Amino acid sequence: MVVLLVALLAGVYFLKYNPWILLIPCFVFLFIEVSGASMLAANFHFISTCTGGTKEKKVALTFDDGPHGAETEKVLTVLKKHEASATFFCIGKKAEQDRELILKIDKAGHLIANHSYTHSFFFNLQNTKMLQEEIDKTNACIEGIIGKKPLFFRPPYGVATPALGRAIKNTNMSSIGWDIRPFDTSIQNPEKIVKKITNEIKPGSIILLHDRIRNSDKTVDLLLQFLSKNNYQVVSLDNLLNTPAYA
Repeated sequence: MVVLLVALLAGVYFLKYNPWILLIPCFVFLFIEVSGASMLAANFHFISTCTGGTKEKKVALTFDDGPHGAETEKVLTVLKKHEASATFFCIGKKAEQDRELILKIDKAGHLIANHSYTHSFFFNLQNTKMLQEEIDKTNACIEGIIGKKPLFFRPPYGVATPALGRAIKNTNMSSIGWDIRPFDTSIQNPEKIVKKITNEIKPGSIILLHDRIRNSDKTVDLLLQFLSKNNYQVVSLDNLLNTPAYA
């Protein structure tokens, strides 16, 4: 990209190219950067695991943005009813405010993973040091509650930046994405959400849901009924990926 820009500058200066031609590499660069940053599965700035890569009918159910009081409690009740395991990517600040619920998730046999400390709208504008502090602070919080330090991290908003890649590497975390995202934060209709998931489900799928959404328990109940009828086993991420969830 730099070589191309230098060549175009030379062309503008010596060959009298139209200066507007300089916008072309800028737009190309911007498009590549935005596209790569917005798709974890592209592994543009760092590697993220987005599927279990297995032929067995195993899938992982993951929840972001919790813990969230009564809504999370209802999800736990449904998971217990179906004897299903899940992974909860928790926000550190919310975990500190509801330590008992974090303990309850852990005691129920589910995994607790790192989803940053603040999940701020400006999260991806922070530098490496600040991002690393978010990850470390959340890990310290979770470890202080359940006695185990998470190794799984999911980038807020699913955005990948070079600074975040460095922070993940510095904290020895594994970035976890997904291959099924039903946009339950916007659709909010259990039947439609489950339909979207079942249209895309396959062995090794990592499903992204949110335990802060109203009626998320109904979505999970319908989904687990479908998976059971179709002989899918719902497992935790460490089982699906065959890698430790805690340090």
